[in-house]
Amino acid sequence: MPKCPIIMCIFSLVMSLIWIWFTANILIALLMAIATLMNIPDSFLGMTILTYGNSVPDLMLNLSLVKLGYGEMALSGSIAGPLFNLLMGLGLPLLKLNIKQGSINIDFFNKTNSIAVICLGFLLVNLITLGIQAKFINYHLNIKLALVRFLFYFIFFCLICLITFIKK
Repeated sequence: MPKCPIIMCIFSLVMSLIWIWFTANILIALLMAIATLMNIPDSFLGMTILTYGNSVPDLMLNLSLVKLGYGEMALSGSIAGPLFNLLMGLGLPLLKLNIKQGSINIDFFNKTNSIAVICLGFLLVNLITLGIQAKFINYHLNIKLALVRFLFYFIFFCLICLITFIKK
């Protein structure tokens, strides 16, 4: 037993974060190499492979929670987790970039950013329709809610595939 368990815990945490950072950088470099070789846009990779890799652990956790009878916890986690990732994962790097370079101008309606505009539009429409649908079903989870969300994602994914691969 070490004499300073708190120091060992902090050291283990820091080392695990460093290993995760190195591994993530290697995976991103590998994905970028594959995208360059196959002429696939970065945004498409971000919406498919990186998104699936980021969401599968959440899916497994939510399935486990639902099986144990904690459906509300799974539902709130499936909304709060990605929201935290979006706000912190996008907010902190943009804050850092703003501090370094000053103001940042992003032209969302540029022809090359059409996928980002579609993502933003689908996100807003999804949130609005989810709120409306939840009100009509008295905030009870049912199969219709799940089917509408799956249909919504299927339409979104097909549209993104069409835009990405037919645009060329």
